[in-house]
Amino acid sequence: MLPAVTTSRHGASLAGSLETFAAWCSRRRYEAAPLAGNAALTGIAWTENLSGVGLGTGLAYGAATAASGALAGLALKHKHQHLASAGAGLTAILADAGINAMAGPSTAGLIASAIATAASYAVYIPWLTRHRHERLALHVQAAKAGTLAGGMGLAAQAPGITGGSAEETAIYRALAALGATPLSIDAFQSNASGWVALVTLPPGRATSPGAVSAKREQLRTNLGLPGRLTLGQGPQGNQLIIRMQTVDPLADPIPWPGPSITSVKQAMTVGLFADGTPILLDVMADHILVAGATDKGKSGLLNVIIANLAGCPDVKILGIDMKPGALELGPWQAVMHALASGAEGAEAVADYVVREMELRGEHLATLRGPDGEPVRKWIPGNPDADPDSPEWGHGDAWVLVIDELAELVRQTPKVADRLITLNQVARAMGIRILAATQSPSERAFGGKGTDARQQYGTRIGLGVNESVTVNLILGAGALGAGWRLQDLDAPGKLMISSKRYGQPQEARAYWIGDGQIAATARLNATRKADPDGTPPDGGGTKPRLLKSVPCFPDGSEIPANRQSLWQALDRRGAEGATILELLAEVAGTGLNQRTSISDPIQSWKARGWVVDGGRRDASKVFILARHAEAA
Repeated sequence: MLPAVTTSRHGASLAGSLETFAAWCSRRRYEAAPLAGNAALTGIAWTENLSGVGLGTGLAYGAATAASGALAGLALKHKHQHLASAGAGLTAILADAGINAMAGPSTAGLIASAIATAASYAVYIPWLTRHRHERLALHVQAAKAGTLAGGMGLAAQAPGITGGSAEETAIYRALAALGATPLSIDAFQSNASGWVALVTLPPGRATSPGAVSAKREQLRTNLGLPGRLTLGQGPQGNQLIIRMQTVDPLADPIPWPGPSITSVKQAMTVGLFADGTPILLDVMADHILVAGATDKGKSGLLNVIIANLAGCPDVKILGIDMKPGALELGPWQAVMHALASGAEGAEAVADYVVREMELRGEHLATLRGPDGEPVRKWIPGNPDADPDSPEWGHGDAWVLVIDELAELVRQTPKVADRLITLNQVARAMGIRILAATQSPSERAFGGKGTDARQQYGTRIGLGVNESVTVNLILGAGALGAGWRLQDLDAPGKLMISSKRYGQPQEARAYWIGDGQIAATARLNATRKADPDGTPPDGGGTKPRLLKSVPCFPDGSEIPANRQSLWQALDRRGAEGATILELLAEVAGTGLNQRTSISDPIQSWKARGWVVDGGRRDASKVFILARHAEAA
């Protein structure tokens, strides 16, 4: 007896095969009609034979067959072609029924059924082809005259040609006119916004999906069907995806429904695809590039991303806004760890992030896994949480948001060098770059020979004015593969390329208003700010830190979960403190175990920030190095 799991797999495989066969029969029901009819007639005749038939029944079948044949001959004599064809088909059918009724299940009966089926198709196929062409011509004429209801699919508008038959006929004819007659149409699906087909093209360079896509406008004319045509590469090299959109579900702005994540480790929802499924953005998966022409929605998308991150406790947001006064990112000031506008502030923030990256690398080098293996990746989260919980991690993730990347690099070449370093190295240290630009040229990424676009694993393209820009944003060959950003006709419409999304799909980002931005920033400002926070210092030549933050001797910020311990040592001055004394001083702050005190102190000792101060009551005393030096 087979194991249950094997039986289950076989059952699932059989069910899948039956489902595929049923779908094929449904799509080809018109072509299969004569075969199904003759099979049913043969079955009825065999049932009649099993119940018993006499000579009278045989004579009746013979007389009917002879009369039908005579009618066909008479019609042919008087050149009534259609009537002659119908009579010939009826003669074959009656002969088939008579033979099977008299002979029952037998070789003679099967031969008669095969001949009758062939005769039926000889009459039926020319009629079906002519009928479809006539219906398609009427359908196209009605569409051009504007009589079709825009909100309904093509199949619903063409009585008697459902299941995509009219559209499939149009696809065959349109591609044949381009010299790329399809080998097959492997899938066809109608939906609320139009239809989509998967077509297998013949082999050859001139008939490849890329070559056909280059003739998109001619193909659209050849199809003659209403709607907006888009083409894309199919799952196989010689397969083409054809989409015709008759209704645009993304025509109107989609209001932001509120935050979709509670941790930067989760995939946030930033908008919707045309079929209503969410656009999922994995911020921690890779650096993110957002590019498109002016007024196409780049800043709006940045706002949606920041609004989701603002409520996450395991991420710090930093910003560089090259517009004077930080007009785009300024409204988020209350939830940002640092914000700069202008060249000098941008340099300071870039240096700040690079230094954080270096410190994190040094810290990871001191860590070991459960089996003593080195730790090579920063995990965002709370170091004091249960190691087995989703909240645990090495510390906050950092996301550096850059608005107007090209302008930043133009004004501050030094920052370009910093960005190259961050693009290549910072991911392992839990630092991500989210950059927006209008001009994704090589110069915008550091100049000739230093093109860092390949480091942006997630690329989001909004509308562009020229098709040549598409490959600059999404990579070589993107335009030919169907990533037609120039067809995105409204602000916020986009296409996303990432590890999650590899095919061109039109989508639209959520729209978030100024009121929502202000309310979201206020809601999360208290949690983001430190208890002893002070107003911003107004910018200048350093990052505009949005709160007063305790820092280590090297200028890096002390994590929130370490501040109480550092401050306790600071209060002790040159006297220092033992582990037990420090446990008593930080009681109630979450540092309630010896390891939560000794581990960070040992790390600080390795950096030279803390020194041994002798012993007190047989316990080691620890002193901040600056107090020991002053004493």
